[in-house]
Amino acid sequence: MALTLAGSLLPARASVTPGNPTDGVVEANPAQPITDFELTDHNGKPFRLSRLQGRPVLVFFGFTNCPVACPAAMGRLLAASRSADPAVREARVVMISTDGERDTPAVMKQYLARLSPDFIGLTGPPKEVGRIAAQFSAVFFRGRAADESGNYLVEHTTQIYLLDRAGRLRATFFDAPVDTLARVTGAVAAEQPASHNPR
Repeated sequence: MALTLAGSLLPARASVTPGNPTDGVVEANPAQPITDFELTDHNGKPFRLSRLQGRPVLVFFGFTNCPVACPAAMGRLLAASRSADPAVREARVVMISTDGERDTPAVMKQYLARLSPDFIGLTGPPKEVGRIAAQFSAVFFRGRAADESGNYLVEHTTQIYLLDRAGRLRATFFDAPVDTLARVTGAVAAEQPASHNPR
């Protein structure tokens, strides 16, 4: 997959490389199809990604026991979801757990309830989630051995991924500010449906 900053979603800027994203966002060019998958949602029911087709989707891979990175990312997603732009508010936020051993549906539900009733939590076996994450170029692995209380950390990438209404990966956000997250999401959400047809 080639990542580039060219295109209409970002403002005209000096040229930058994919390793130095402008405003913390890198666009997928061309858009990358994401193969449908099924995990268990925070209500304990099977949930397929394809259920969200027709709406833009913001995806984040993290875990509920994460001390810093996940609360920061989820906070940005919450702020973006409250945008004044109705196109941005239409986007669904999906958190996929990288810690399926501890993040049961009940745990995910409790975690997301403190943020927004509209957020979707998905969990499943780490190997299955790993296969899904690979489609987004996201990685995660269990960190150092558990302490005497059984606590451990999961190392993971902290990017947020934007899917368009056709379920294609359109942009990756690298600690992007909330206004950038909202602006790019709004631009993708406002596209005409015809723009999603495969060429």
